[in-house]
This record gives sequence, C-alpha cells and structure tokens, in this order.
Amino acid sequence: MQNLLQKDLGSSLLSLAVILGWLGLFFVFLRISTIAIKRILEGIFKKD
Repeated sequence: MQNLLQKDLGSSLLSLAVILGWLGLFFVFLRISTIAIKRILEGIFKKD
C-alpha cells in the first residue's frame, strides 16, 4: 500500500511539474508576443 502511494505521489508531482512547465512556456510566449505587438503599434503610431 505504501509503495502504491509513493508511486501515485511521484506521478502526481511529475504531472504538476509538467503543467507548471507548460504554464511557464505559455507566459514566456505571451510576454514575447505582447512586446512584439507593443513595438508594432508604436511603429504605426509614430508615423502619424
């Protein structure tokens, strides 16, 4: 029973780490895209 709980805990921690990793990548991508959009908009509005 204890061995089963340890395996379950390990898989839960691994799932949590994977989810946190994907969230981190998502936020990095979101940050890069917002900076790119901001620069594009600044370029458009500086011409006017």
